[in-house]
Amino acid sequence: MAHQVRILTEYCKGCELCVSACPKGVIEMSDELTAIGVRPARPKPDAACTGCTLCYQVCPDAAIEIWES
Repeated sequence: MAHQVRILTEYCKGCELCVSACPKGVIEMSDELTAIGVRPARPKPDAACTGCTLCYQVCPDAAIEIWES
């Protein structure tokens, strides 16, 4: 079953914990800055999320959602 990672950029503070936690390397940091000067996390295009939820678990700001697709 395929899964999709969604990053709520309005909550992401750019701590990069999710990038380190993802065993499949699904998440990367954006090159774009938000209005408050933060580089938020984002899912890599065409990355295969397994739905392990490790990124969700380590996010201190509840900025990650995992959905079945």
